[in-house]
Amino acid sequence: MDRALTCLLVNVKANTRSFKAIPIYKNADKKIVQLHGHLIQLDQITIMLLRDLIYEHYDTKLWKVNLDTADIENKKISTKDDIIKLGGKEMTPSDMLEVYIQDELNSLNFMPNKIHIIAIDYTTPTIAPEKKIWVCYDRCPIAFSKEELESKGICDVDDLKREIRDRLSSLSNYTNDMLSLRKKNETEILAPTISIDNLYSMEFMELDVIVDKENYRPNKKVKLEEAKKVKKIWVYYEEFSLTFRKEDCDSKGIYDVDGLRREIKDSFNTLSDYSYEMVFLRNRNETEFLDPAISIDVLYGMKLEVIIVNKKNDNKSTSSRKKMNNIESKRIEKAFQTKYQGTVLEKFYIRLNFFHEIWLSDSRYVPYLAIIQSSGSGKTRLVAELRTKGIYVLYICKRSEDSTGYPKSTPFAQKVLDTIRDDEFGALLCGAIEEIKNKGWSAEEFWDIQVKGDHECEEFWNVVLGSLDLESSQSKCNNEEFVKDLFPQIGISVVCCIDEAHELITQRNSGETCFVKWRRQIKKISWKGFFNVVLSTNGKIGNFLPPTIKDTVSARTTNFQIFPAYLDVSTTDVLALLVENVGKENFDKDYDLKRAVYLGTPLWGSLAQAGESLKDLILLASEKIRNFSKKKDDYIANLACISCTLALEVSPRIAEVDNLIASHMATAIGISPDRTSILCTYPSDAILASGALKGIINVGWENCLDTLVELLSRGVVEVGERGELVNRILFLMRYAVVAREIFLGSATYLEKIPLKLFLEKIDGHSMLLDELKINDAKVGFNHWISLLATNMDYVNESEGNKFLTEDLVKEAYHRHAAIRMPFGFKDIDHVIPFKYSSDYGVILIQNKNAKQSTYKSVDNFALTNPASVGIRQKDYKVLGIYADFHQGELPYKATSEIKSIDYISTRSRPGEKANIMYIRGVEAFEFDNEINKRLFKVLYTRPWPLDRYWSTFGENELVRKDEIKSFLPIIFKQNKGESLIDKWKM
Repeated sequence: MDRALTCLLVNVKANTRSFKAIPIYKNADKKIVQLHGHLIQLDQITIMLLRDLIYEHYDTKLWKVNLDTADIENKKISTKDDIIKLGGKEMTPSDMLEVYIQDELNSLNFMPNKIHIIAIDYTTPTIAPEKKIWVCYDRCPIAFSKEELESKGICDVDDLKREIRDRLSSLSNYTNDMLSLRKKNETEILAPTISIDNLYSMEFMELDVIVDKENYRPNKKVKLEEAKKVKKIWVYYEEFSLTFRKEDCDSKGIYDVDGLRREIKDSFNTLSDYSYEMVFLRNRNETEFLDPAISIDVLYGMKLEVIIVNKKNDNKSTSSRKKMNNIESKRIEKAFQTKYQGTVLEKFYIRLNFFHEIWLSDSRYVPYLAIIQSSGSGKTRLVAELRTKGIYVLYICKRSEDSTGYPKSTPFAQKVLDTIRDDEFGALLCGAIEEIKNKGWSAEEFWDIQVKGDHECEEFWNVVLGSLDLESSQSKCNNEEFVKDLFPQIGISVVCCIDEAHELITQRNSGETCFVKWRRQIKKISWKGFFNVVLSTNGKIGNFLPPTIKDTVSARTTNFQIFPAYLDVSTTDVLALLVENVGKENFDKDYDLKRAVYLGTPLWGSLAQAGESLKDLILLASEKIRNFSKKKDDYIANLACISCTLALEVSPRIAEVDNLIASHMATAIGISPDRTSILCTYPSDAILASGALKGIINVGWENCLDTLVELLSRGVVEVGERGELVNRILFLMRYAVVAREIFLGSATYLEKIPLKLFLEKIDGHSMLLDELKINDAKVGFNHWISLLATNMDYVNESEGNKFLTEDLVKEAYHRHAAIRMPFGFKDIDHVIPFKYSSDYGVILIQNKNAKQSTYKSVDNFALTNPASVGIRQKDYKVLGIYADFHQGELPYKATSEIKSIDYISTRSRPGEKANIMYIRGVEAFEFDNEINKRLFKVLYTRPWPLDRYWSTFGENELVRKDEIKSFLPIIFKQNKGESLIDKWKM
């Protein structure tokens, strides 16, 4: 987008004001305006057309202005004189829009926060006659109303042809290309691109349908291919309909039928009483439901019907599901009661009071804190624990009927949220706080009443909703001492917490989200001792903490501040102290897989305490990290799984980061001050990594490697040297293959496997195991972790781990992790821990990098010396591997062998040799050719400027190869006469 004009919409009759953006895009030397889904060249837009696109009312006038928001505050804007006083100029309907906006188009210092146009609507109840189009085929007339066509997203003649074909069964066997439309009694065919609005503008429009029967081919495949060209999906439910365009689905991260079902559920208000699991889709006129894993790309051009499967449809399955949900709810409730661990609450309490004090002293701030973190991190539990500090937590949450989430949905949740829509939220808070005081509850008692959700909680909300009084609440909202008069304790007394806050984003009123209206209402409240918190698992960070450049016009143009996101919800391993049978004597015995559930996010340990089995926890992890997607080419789900297992670093400035945190279990680490960059990671979490590895295996390594190649070509992830990345992939795949061979279908990828089987594909490994007397050694890891420390000074200040110790090796082994050494670390790139009968050891791996010469004999000394990674124990068991996965200029056969070199003979080492394993070529691991082909792509793929990805407009490829080559002399051959040699005649 080049720039956007801001239009102030004023409805005189309704006494309302709102803002509308008019985006202007550049396409080569042309400017294009987007309004209501229309893309129109700027030089074709008249003021009359602009008026119709903005309001579609006949009694609307447009004025050109150049104002700040402050210029119109508390000022009357309804008459010509009002606008003239503000320096406005009336825009003549027949004029071109370009005439009025030359300054905005040409200015290098364009101010997007200005108001550029004011549209005043004087519409009265006298409505223009209903616009219709009549179509006739084979003596069968059909009338299409403007409202009907708009609701179905029909914008041009081509769309209308498709709708006609669907409505008339006699046309169903013909493709869209075989149909034409023309005005009655005329011979000229209407162009497919003619806007539907141009047809309404004619007095009485009757169209004839013409069929090219000579080219009739009743071929369903042709029809399907033609339908796929249409990048829209039409969805119908009862008398309602919606259109989903490809660009909308892409921007919302909708990749399959399952994602579309969720979006449909949120988009149709009439579906609010149903859970997402009850919403199914099928092709119109068919009976079979669409598989949730079907790609969204297959659906474009289709008309789908929403079917609700409820108790009446399947009593048996619904009863069973309800029973399972009740069991699940009880487990989650029990998990929620696990004793709170760690120091997070104390830090949160201090931070909350700190922000509260800032808000009291600076009226620019809005009194709310958005807690942003991945699912299962303990956001709700953290806020609930405020009750132990004597703070009353007013909990508001709307969940679907079948949700197993805890705490349960607030009684009358929709009515509670409707108070935001009706600008009554301040009155609701007044009533709730006064009722808490009247009942004399303690903070603990009030929380318990809310989470039980029984009669007492319903009675509380009944009283609050019945006591809404805007007039009396206005004075209370302005009374700074309102809360302190009721609860005179020091600091914060009441916190209003809105859980599942994405409901505020999906619900709209007058073009604004309920979140924007809620934020505006709480800013007017000035109570000491009061604060707000919003929580959401599925909502993106930008929803509740919009970047400054994307916030509302009023927020951008006024002195408006919001507090930074709160990320520090849970501490990794906070439940590790709950593990039983620990201590050296127990770790020397058989490995206990269940210890892993108390590592990483506290979700797993809490559910384990509530009786959830290890198998079910790993299944849950595999579903959550993929956001329940089974689609093999799900880009984001695959990115999540490979980032978690292969220690990839995702760029903090890309859109995918939001999705990874909101829906794929990534942990948010930090957010930039302007809220445009988000740093996320996947901490060492054995259960989540096990689920991620299962997710990769279920969809196939080939599909995930395809995703990785795409990520590399787009510059989305930072992977360091490519040979090192291929190393991590190959050794992780090797572990997974052996684990599956040993444990078959019951493999959890937490098991330890014999080291000799792990190294089986490397020639000479048996000799080294015999030599070191570690034939009984076991190894097992389901993810790689990165040591972030380098030789930078700040690492010393923050106590970063530059080197390994014996303790770190032990910890990595029990975390089921292998280690990626820091960037710039000399000699060693990767470390894999193992355990044998009496101690621990390591596999040290050095990878040949692209520009480094191949193996040298001196590498043996580094790869067999534990001091190379900081371990000082001289007799520590070390296996060395030198791996060269880069393809040389000449073809070679993949090999593995032992490389040996003599130590200088000393008293302590008389005649000893330094033996390492040498691997050359990815084929040495004996995976199939499809895997090997993809690994070669991983080695060499970089962002390629001539890739189609970088030169598209919508679905169309823009031919720019010559232009791009001209930007890059020396890199590409220049045409005759264009090179510097030719120009300078050298």
